[in-house]
Order: sequence, then C-alpha cells, then structure tokens
Amino acid sequence: MMRLIRKSLAMIAAGAVLSAGASAQTVVGQTLVGHSTVYDEATRVNLGGRWVVADISLLSDDNALDHDRIRLALVTDVTKFIAETQTDLENWIAAHQERCGQRWGAGDPVIDFPPGEIRFALELELEVWNCGWNGQADPSRLAREAGFVDVTLEPFVENGRLQARLVSFAITERKGLSKFLPLEFVTSQVLNNELKKLNENKKFHQPPEPLFGEGFEYESIVGDKAADGSVVITARYKAAGGRDKIDRVIEKLRADGLTQ
Repeated sequence: MMRLIRKSLAMIAAGAVLSAGASAQTVVGQTLVGHSTVYDEATRVNLGGRWVVADISLLSDDNALDHDRIRLALVTDVTKFIAETQTDLENWIAAHQERCGQRWGAGDPVIDFPPGEIRFALELELEVWNCGWNGQADPSRLAREAGFVDVTLEPFVENGRLQARLVSFAITERKGLSKFLPLEFVTSQVLNNELKKLNENKKFHQPPEPLFGEGFEYESIVGDKAADGSVVITARYKAAGGRDKIDRVIEKLRADGLTQ
C-alpha cells in the first residue's frame, strides 16, 4: 500500500512518465484556452533511474509572455504508468511473505482522482507469524488483521513546492482482532512516515529538469480521470523570463529529456 502511494505521488510530481500511445495534446484538445503549444514530442523521461519514452506537451500562456513572465502547462496521459504501479504493488505484496514475521496480502487496488485529490483503496491483510523465542519452532500465526483501506490525499503547492497532505484515512470491513499489531495503527504509522519523507524529498517537491534549472516553480497540479478510465495530469509552472528561456527548456528537453 505504501509503495503504491509513494510511486503514484512521484508520478504526479514528475508530470509525465508513460504515454498511452497518443500525444498528450490530442488528449486535452483545446481545454487550455489562451495557451499555445510550444512542444509536443516523444521525450525521454527518467524517474528513479529508469528511462522511458513519453509523449509530452508543453503549453505556454500567451498573456504571461507579454509581461515578461512564463507560465507553462505540462500535460500527459499517465494511464499506463498507473497500471504498472498496480503491478508493482502486487510484486511488493508477493515479496513480503516472511516465514517468521509479517505476511501481507492485498486485493486489486483502486486509484481514483476526485476533484483536486488522489484516492487509493484496496483490501489489505496483515498476518504476524512467530517461530518461538529462538526462531527454530514451526511458524504459528500470532495475529491477523484485514480490512478495506481507503486513503485520500491532496496534492498542493506551497511557496512553489509541491506537497501532499492526508485528507482522509479509514479502514472498513474489518476482519480479525489483534491487540498486538492492529492494522490501523501499522498502516497509519507507515502512511504518516512516508508522507513526511515524501514532502521533504527535493525530487518530489521541485519541478523536474530542465524546468527547475531554469528557475521554474510549481503553480498547480491536477489529475483528471475520463469516463474511459484514462488519466491525464496537468502540471503548471511559472518563472520570470521570456521566449528565450522557453527555447532553452525545449532545447534541453530534446537533448537530455525530462528527469526527476
């Protein structure tokens, strides 16, 4: 669960990871009124050391340029990346099956985008197994907790830095009672720790390169889920400058790609 949250938020921070195959500009159509497309190309993207190719669109606010300011919107379809994130969660669960210790299980995750928010929900199970005081006895189950975990997070921008806060956290349809290791306590502790680390991580709260190196900071970010299930992320950035700075950003995108 925590890996799912961490990776999905990193995806939103970067603004672009994997394309569903169509240009991002064709996805958003003409919804960004007053903007001109300045870049719309397949681009090398690096998140966490893995290079992929994504269709990325950059749209410039025409009015801002007239006042020596730059406002850029980066738009891309991240549907395929969300599917890969779900696979990562399944692999994480499969790998965390200790003989004497914690054994995790999970159902199919739900990743949704209510207005201005991100929601993660799934059936989560935690078992604790014990092998005696010296670890040599046959494993016996000490505790079992299960429930439907529902977490809603809100990405927001503070002083140009992307951050995320917990909006709601609930566990329903609970099964099993354990006074030793309640599922709610474990999950909330890990969730709060991950959010703290995430918000302090420069790779999360600052724009990706080459935008950050050119003095851009976050203005806003939003995810939109269409009726067909596709998800489009729009990240907005601002900086002082003019067309020469936009030209440098485009040149660096073509040469070095987008990195977070």
